[in-house]
Parts: sequence; C-alpha cells; structure tokens
Amino acid sequence: MLVLAGLLDDREWHGLTLWTKPIKFAIGFALYLMSLGCFAAFIDPAWRQRRVFRVAIFAGLLAIAMEQAIITLQSARGVGSHFNIATAFDAALYSAMGAGSLVLLVMVLPIAWGLARHPGTQPLSASMRHALVAGLLLTFGLTLITAGTMAVMGSHRVGALPGTSGAMAWMGWLRHAGDLRVPHFFATHAMHAIPLAVLMLGPLLRLGQRGVVGVAAIYGAVVLAVFVQALQGHAFLAFIG
Repeated sequence: MLVLAGLLDDREWHGLTLWTKPIKFAIGFALYLMSLGCFAAFIDPAWRQRRVFRVAIFAGLLAIAMEQAIITLQSARGVGSHFNIATAFDAALYSAMGAGSLVLLVMVLPIAWGLARHPGTQPLSASMRHALVAGLLLTFGLTLITAGTMAVMGSHRVGALPGTSGAMAWMGWLRHAGDLRVPHFFATHAMHAIPLAVLMLGPLLRLGQRGVVGVAAIYGAVVLAVFVQALQGHAFLAFIG
C-alpha cells in the first residue's frame, strides 16, 4: 500500500518522495521483528511464556505499530515526522515516537537474557549463542547513545542545513557534513553484524566467549569512532556517490 501511495503521490520532502521514509521504516521494522523472532526460537519455550517476556514483546509490537502509523500519517500530511515540533500536534507525535522508540528497543533485552540464561534445545553452538547475546546488547547500548544524541540535538545533521543536496545514493546519508544516522544505522544492526562476523570467522578461528567479546568490542569501537566522526561534522565515506 505504501509503494502504491508513492506511485500515485509525487510530492517530495527534501528531494525525496514523501513515501520513501514510511517505506524504509516498514522494511526496517519487518527485518527487526523477523530477526528477533528467529533469535527467540533458540530460547526455552517455558521462558517465552513468562509474563515479563510476553509483556515486553507485546509492548514493543504496539510501539512499532504506533511508530509506523505516525510516520505514515506525517508523510500523508506532507510534513516530516522526526524532529518536527512546528506545531503542538507535531510535537506531541514526535514525543510519542521518542517514547515508542525506547519501548521497541527494550524488546531485545528479554531475548538476550533468554538466550544467555534459558537456551532452548535447538542446535546452536556456544559461540553463536554468545554472538547473538553480544549483538543484541550492543544494539541496545549503541542505539541508546546514537538515537539519544539525535533526540537531544534535535537533528541528525552536524554542520549542514536542512534540505542540502548531495546525499549518498540509496542510504541518503550526507556527503558534505556529519550525519548521525550513519552510526545509528550500524548501532541498530549490531544484532546482525556480530553473529555474521562470528559465522564468517568460524572456519578460520575457534572463537570462544572471549573471542566473541573481542569481535563485539572491535565492532563497538568502530561504531563509536563513526559516531565521533559525525559529531565533528565530518561526512562518512564522502567520496562515495
């Protein structure tokens, strides 16, 4: 439906169709939920039936539905959703999105705890279990830092004016100034990057718990370095078009 809306509505926001953002977020939310669902399959079913687990997941699902609804509504109105406090209504929606973002992020914690303390009977190597837990915890911590900074600053731009052209193809990241969406992207995908790195290194190295922690530490350091780079107003991979 969002794709159809984009085809029928040619209005733009900062050089992109108004429906680009809701489509991207819908894809991102779907990937997030599918990933958490796959990870949860390796948790003891009895733990998944615990109230704390079910409440956290249900609250996160409601938050995601609210976030997607607000983003879609604001796009339909022809205005931005993030950092939009132009009116009392816009500010209320943006505040609701901020609260929702925190709730949906908390979803990773009971899954990480379940993987660490209540593993299921499905075959899963110890190193991969450690990788899943580490990735989820990094996603939580790094996303809090990057998203929280953008919320405090009221923008993802550092040293750039709204609507400035020259964004990186596909991702839309700024190529002429700092863009906090870059470290935020890598932060949210730590849950995928760490397990993937451990999977790729598996045939070469026998990674135990310390090895997985080392991989997670390197990834976290890279994300923080990109975060600092953005805060200093420097573009990420500015030479890429």
